Amino acid sequence: MLETCDILIIGAGTAGMPCAIEAVAAGARVLVVDQAETVGGTLHVSLGQMSGAGSALQRAHGIEDSAEAHLADIVRINRGTGRADLLERSVAGQGGTIDWLMENGFEMDPSCPAILHLHEAYLTARTYWGVEGGVSVLKAVQPLFDAAMAQENAELRLSTRVGRLLTDEAGAVTGAVLEDVSTGAHSEVTARAVVLATGGYGGNPRLFARFTGGRPLYTAAMPTSTGAGLEMAEAVGARIVGEDKFLPTCAGIVSEPGGNRIVWRQIPSLTPQLRQPWELHLTRGGARFVREDHPSVDAREHALDTQPDLSFWCVFDDAIWQEAPPLLPGWTGAELEAAWAGGHPSFRRAEGLEALAGATGMAPAALRAALAGYNVACLGKAPDPMGRAHCPRPIEGPGFRAILMHGMVLKTPAGLDVDAGLRVRRADGGPIPGLYAVGEAIGGATLSGKGFVSGMSVTPSLTLGRDLGRRLGETLRAGAPA
Repeated sequence: MLETCDILIIGAGTAGMPCAIEAVAAGARVLVVDQAETVGGTLHVSLGQMSGAGSALQRAHGIEDSAEAHLADIVRINRGTGRADLLERSVAGQGGTIDWLMENGFEMDPSCPAILHLHEAYLTARTYWGVEGGVSVLKAVQPLFDAAMAQENAELRLSTRVGRLLTDEAGAVTGAVLEDVSTGAHSEVTARAVVLATGGYGGNPRLFARFTGGRPLYTAAMPTSTGAGLEMAEAVGARIVGEDKFLPTCAGIVSEPGGNRIVWRQIPSLTPQLRQPWELHLTRGGARFVREDHPSVDAREHALDTQPDLSFWCVFDDAIWQEAPPLLPGWTGAELEAAWAGGHPSFRRAEGLEALAGATGMAPAALRAALAGYNVACLGKAPDPMGRAHCPRPIEGPGFRAILMHGMVLKTPAGLDVDAGLRVRRADGGPIPGLYAVGEAIGGATLSGKGFVSGMSVTPSLTLGRDLGRRLGETLRAGAPA
């Protein structure tokens, strides 16, 4: 077992695996640890959206694109709220990352590259995903990672938690204290460089509240996304950035009564480009707060961000439930039957509006006013009060329904402040010697800014992870300091 190594990589997920692959190939002695029982991290639950300009696949489809055009599109979408230097570095290599995946057996969805509307859309078709979402990425990368870990200069330890980072008298990071999750046994490992590829904090309600002004956490992230890397880095002086760039994803339904977990399969179909809305979205008090068919998902997500609890009621009637395209296409018939029968508190039914108000807590007057304004628009007698264009039929009963939906997270915005070389920085802006971070540990907002930019989570993690591993491996193999 390696007790001394060149590079200790904490986290064997989207960024940690490619970082290790390149570092081992460069000849560095590499130890990878992860608290989970398997590698892959968020790839197990991610949709695996990626983006990259100038890929071979784009060229094969006759799509002209460039890193410069990709970067300009990102700045348009996030209004320039991302880190320009890191964006330039990542975007320049993302087309090559797509090629790398394809060369290693990635199973691309045949509709790619595409313009995707689940996030604010690019102007050019440069979004990609696998036939199995994030699992397709894992299936392409894991064989390379397994081969790297089989080398004499590498080791992988799963079910291994990092208790704290070790530092010397000058404040440089020199290793970490490791804990075997199953036995509780502790050990120390020294390293010339430590890479935090620990992901975000989407599984930690306490940290989520701290970084988002006390908001509640509704999450599709892995339970192992605890933010442990952020806290251990803070303990040695690291600075956290990006707390002001939180934006909820619109939207999800909790999978269990009283819980905060959201299952991707059960996500409602709220993208107008895929399914125009027949329902109204109302605040907890019963008022409208958003144009439900607004073509910009960014606009709808910013509207949801104004709701104190990130929640809203999706309201319709029995006729719409029967006639409209499926609102919940991922739910099984048995799950829906049980939910509407009273087995799920997020689902409410009532014969009249007064009863629906009582069942949901919405104010009766506000609820009546919201439906009345919309229904008049459906009859063509007046414009919709929110400017909505798609008004297929009034919501007038008999029989009314409401589903409580929540702004949710998979990618968390805040993270460790790093310099252009991914060295973790202190509050004074200076680097902490020996400590690096990559992937969601540097914060989703670092690259996406205050917005969701298609493919700017998975692809930068792969791209910057590979680049960091190669640079560190070559530097340390040559005997130079990290």
